[in-house]
Amino acid sequence: MALKFYGKGGSEQDSCPSVHADDTDGSLVIVGWPEEDPDVLAKIQEVSHIESHERAFRVPRELKKALWEACGGNDPDFG
Repeated sequence: MALKFYGKGGSEQDSCPSVHADDTDGSLVIVGWPEEDPDVLAKIQEVSHIESHERAFRVPRELKKALWEACGGNDPDFG
């Protein structure tokens, strides 16, 4: 497996949330904060079931560009 790093941010520490892509299958690996707000999880459950082995993660807005690029986008301007 070869992970390509696209960016990190949103924390004042070295353990920032980050975005990576797996070159072998094109999947994304996201490091973020586990979402625990019951209202947010309920909203997600309205459109997508969360299995017991799955987790929802929150990443800061600073990673929008990294997510876009990891999905194949080119130099977006997210302001």
